[in-house]
Amino acid sequence: MGHRVIDGLEWAKPCPRPGGIPVSRSKGAKAQGIRFERALARAFPAGRPGQWWEFRDRNGLGHCQTDIFLPLAGAILVLEAKYTWTPDGHSQIEQLYRPVIERAMKKPVWGIVVCRNLLSTMPRGVVVTNDPREAGRIAAQGGYVALHWGGF
Repeated sequence: MGHRVIDGLEWAKPCPRPGGIPVSRSKGAKAQGIRFERALARAFPAGRPGQWWEFRDRNGLGHCQTDIFLPLAGAILVLEAKYTWTPDGHSQIEQLYRPVIERAMKKPVWGIVVCRNLLSTMPRGVVVTNDPREAGRIAAQGGYVALHWGGF
């Protein structure tokens, strides 16, 4: 797990890109993942790609960036793009994005891990193929869901 876990969240808000975070040019597998994320953003034009968030919890001041932030009528949908599925995408949504965005936006947050490649080790019953509405329905009911999306 390479992400921060929220502990005792005090406040959260959307923010511009923090000044101290470098912009780098990705290569290889990382570049492939970035291209996948950009294609996903084009498929959801109402979404906001790369939204930054600032927050404070027991660990101090922090920042995080969602891949796709999609405001809906009564909730917020977060799409976490992973070229190849990993359980880290689900924990990132649950332990970082959900508490931060729910505090900032005062709405429930649903999360979907969107992946291009599946693994044989994936838990059964969490994969929806090329049907974002069905994946959203499962996420809205509080379930973990991975959207296997081939629109790349």
